[in-house]
Amino acid sequence: MIDEKKLSQNTYKEEFIKYRTVVLKALNRALESVDPYNSVKKFVKRIDDKIEIDGKSYNLKDFSRIYVIAFGKASIKMFKAISEIVKVDSGVVVSNAFSDFELSNVRFIKGGHPIPDEKSVEAGEEILRLARNTSESDLTFVLISGGGSALVESPLIELSRLQELTKLLMKKGADINELNAVRKHLSRIKGGKLLKSLKGTVISLIISDVIFDPLDVIASGPTYFDSSTFEDAVSILRKYNLNDEFDDVVKIFEEGLRGNIEETLKPGEKLLCAFENHIIASNYIANKALLEFLKESGINTFYLGPGIHGIASSVAKAIAGIGRSIDLGYIDIRKPTAIVFGGETTVEVKGNGIGGRNSELTLYIAKHLERTNFVFASIGTDGIDGVSPAAGAIADSQTLEKAKRLNLDINMYLENNDSFTFFDKLGDAIITGPTGTNVADISVLLIF
Repeated sequence: MIDEKKLSQNTYKEEFIKYRTVVLKALNRALESVDPYNSVKKFVKRIDDKIEIDGKSYNLKDFSRIYVIAFGKASIKMFKAISEIVKVDSGVVVSNAFSDFELSNVRFIKGGHPIPDEKSVEAGEEILRLARNTSESDLTFVLISGGGSALVESPLIELSRLQELTKLLMKKGADINELNAVRKHLSRIKGGKLLKSLKGTVISLIISDVIFDPLDVIASGPTYFDSSTFEDAVSILRKYNLNDEFDDVVKIFEEGLRGNIEETLKPGEKLLCAFENHIIASNYIANKALLEFLKESGINTFYLGPGIHGIASSVAKAIAGIGRSIDLGYIDIRKPTAIVFGGETTVEVKGNGIGGRNSELTLYIAKHLERTNFVFASIGTDGIDGVSPAAGAIADSQTLEKAKRLNLDINMYLENNDSFTFFDKLGDAIITGPTGTNVADISVLLIF
């Protein structure tokens, strides 16, 4: 969780302390609302020998065995919850952190993130082995959360090539949809392919880290139909001028176009399992809790939705423009007002500093709103912001003044993509450590 006391006091005026406190408490309320353990417990109810999920009842006596496949940043907490609801016969749990508990019949694996590693591949093979062992009388829970695309993999190319391609796509600014379209067509698990190995009844509980919660994109859609194609994957490599450097990958995609390599799962394909998918936590759910807290605190709200995306510098300019319009009375809403939004921006990497999309967004906001009374904070709900150890950052109208006192040149830090270092020196980096959940980013701009 966010250290509200420390960060709220790191400013000069009582009014700023007051509104920093409100913003930080609102962010903590949002994180609590998408806690993976609580989300599973709310969604899956046990009544004697039956479980109820979204109004549908299942008699546990109808199943021979119950399996659990869990992967993503929230997988450990999600698994703990489901294991308290049903008796798990066997399972595989993959996360970006080590589990604080063990079970003899469950394999816990720490995979690589944001770049897949050898453990990610090991996890992928373990999951496929379990899936192929299921029968038509079994029930399998698949617990999916953000980060699953990197944490679990069974690649069609050498791991080193996949790592290199993933890094370059991210560096060139590919969004999550583009990145996943490429990864799905180089995988034996992604793009609905996991379902092709499962039998029986499959229930997927999903914590979404993707804008508008598309089931085919979250963790690269292992248990849903895929709308992307080999043709899309080729186009993305060409868009970012990687087709020559990765001609071996292009050849795989071309083989797929000829029908020599299996496509991702498409509607109408025959499967040996009956499956359903449920979103149990999302950016929208987190923002709803945040908005409720702000309203309880007497703050007017202006919600922009969960779909804000684009280059961080451009998004900051647009959000700051809305903030200035409210401040100057061009938008008919009374101050104090909080502009709330979710989504995921991207960063154009030009320098070699330490930063992330949330801290860079915050630094640009501080630059654009220097003459406005504001508090702004933005965090990655997983507790990770780019290559930094922070979740994000907080700024207010005093930020640039504090920077000048420390001889920090804001433009130099922006040009070097070194936003974490900037906020760390000011004491305004928001450091939570891994939160155990992941519903993309949440941001609040409070104008007063």
